[in-house]
Amino acid sequence: MAEPSDAPRAAPTAPAPGEAWLFCVRAGGGRYAFDAALVSEVVRLGTLTRLPGAPPFLPGVFTHRGDVLAVLDLCQALSLPAAALGASARAAVLRVGEWRLALLADAVEGLAAVPRRSLEPPPAGSGPAAPWLTAVGRDGRGPVAVLDLARLVASARDRSLGS
Repeated sequence: MAEPSDAPRAAPTAPAPGEAWLFCVRAGGGRYAFDAALVSEVVRLGTLTRLPGAPPFLPGVFTHRGDVLAVLDLCQALSLPAAALGASARAAVLRVGEWRLALLADAVEGLAAVPRRSLEPPPAGSGPAAPWLTAVGRDGRGPVAVLDLARLVASARDRSLGS
């Protein structure tokens, strides 16, 4: 008989009081997070169709459940080396305002409950993510930089349209 610690655990459906529910990814050696409510699912990326003239942070589009989704490479959006696109690449499908897109990063960690007391304003000059950082914090896996994904997506959209 399996020990109780070996039994599968159900994923929590909400953070405990005093915790923020964030979705974590890794990009360029850093750990980034954003509001978990923006994520509908994590998918394996299919074949991407490149868009002529698109900036490097938009490596292409792919079809998902009948919809064509733009893929935003978080690494390149933060001026870091591009995330690897391979057979095992996974992306988070997001709804950010009116936009539905897939976010690619070096790795997808998934949900994390971060204690709100650990969240602090980002330090000045916080590197390439500084314009979109809202907080920095720490959970059981280590430090995490919290992004305002709506602002980052809006900025990427503006840059892609040459605004």
